[in-house]
Amino acid sequence: MATRTRTRLVAIVILVAMVALIGVTVSRATPPPPSLPSVSADRLLASSLRALAAPFSIAGDVRTDADLGLPELPSGLAGPSSLASSLLGTQRFKVWRSPQGVRVAHLLDLAEQTFVADGTDAWWWDSSTMRAVHLRAPHRPRATGAPEVVPAVGNPLALASRALRDLSPYATIAVDGTARVAGRPVYRLVLAPRSSATLIGSIAVSIDATTRLPLGLEVTPKGGSSPAMDAAFTSVSFGSIDPALFTFTPPDGATVVTPALRRAGDPRTSPTHRVFGSAFDTVVATELQGAEPATLRALLPYRGPLASAILVRRAGSTWLLAGFVGLSTLREDASHLT
Repeated sequence: MATRTRTRLVAIVILVAMVALIGVTVSRATPPPPSLPSVSADRLLASSLRALAAPFSIAGDVRTDADLGLPELPSGLAGPSSLASSLLGTQRFKVWRSPQGVRVAHLLDLAEQTFVADGTDAWWWDSSTMRAVHLRAPHRPRATGAPEVVPAVGNPLALASRALRDLSPYATIAVDGTARVAGRPVYRLVLAPRSSATLIGSIAVSIDATTRLPLGLEVTPKGGSSPAMDAAFTSVSFGSIDPALFTFTPPDGATVVTPALRRAGDPRTSPTHRVFGSAFDTVVATELQGAEPATLRALLPYRGPLASAILVRRAGSTWLLAGFVGLSTLREDASHLT
C-alpha cells in the first residue's frame, strides 16, 4: 500500500512539473510576427532612403549589445580600452533627432555622456570628468534634415541609415519577414555583402512599416548564427521635439575644451591617412604621431568577429590599420604603405 501511495505521489509530482514547464514555455513564447503587406526589397530600401532624406522627428530609448571579442586589458588603462569597455556588453541610450538637431545620451550607472549638435555647434559632455568638448561646426542646418554631425554610437537610426545608403549597393538585399521593434511592426531588410574578404556576414535593418524609418540594426559575422552587435529602440515616438534639447550650456565648474578643427581633406591623398578598398572591404590606415599608447599595444593585433586591427612599422613610422576584414588583408594593405 505504501509503495502504491509513493507511486501515485511521484506521478502527481511529475504531472505538476510538466504542467509548470508547459506554462513557462507558453509564457515565454515569442509573439507571432505582424502580418504586413508584401513589399520587394528594392521598394523597401527606396522608401526608407526617402524617409531618411525628408524632415522627420524621432525620440526614444535605445538598447545596444556588442560582443566584439576584445581581449582582457590590464586594469587602470585609459584611452581606447576605457572607451571600448563603456560600449561593450549591454548599454542604454536616449536619442532625440529632428531637423533642428540631434542629441544622444549614454546612460551609465553613475554618470552620463552626451553628444549635442544643432548644426552650428556640437558638444560632447562627460559628467564623470566634468569635461565638455566644444566643436564649432563649419555648416548650418540643412533645409531637409538634421545637422550632418550625427554620432553613430548608440544611435540605431544613424547606423542603419549609413548601412542603407553606403553599403546596400555592394550587397544583395532581401526582405526577411516581419517583426516588432519598440512595439511597432517592422520589415526586416537583410544586406548580404558580395565581398569575400569582409568578416561581416549580414546586416539586418528593422524598418518601421508606417514611417519607413530604421528602428534597429543587427550585424552578424560571416559563418555566425547570432549577431555580434545589435542596436534598437526599445521605445519610440515621432512627435515634435523642443529645440532647446539641442543646445548645451556647460555647468559651473566644468572644464571646457575647444580643439582646433581643420577642414577634412581626402584621406586617400593625405600623407598621414590612407584608405584601401571600398565599402565592406575598406581599410583605414592612420600614421600615429609619437609613441603608440600602451592600450594599443595591449589590444593589437586584434581579430574580432566583425573587424581586425594591427600596428605596423613602415619607413620609420607607426601605422594603425583597421577594417571589417581579416588580418591577412590588413597585412597585404600595409605592404603598400611607404
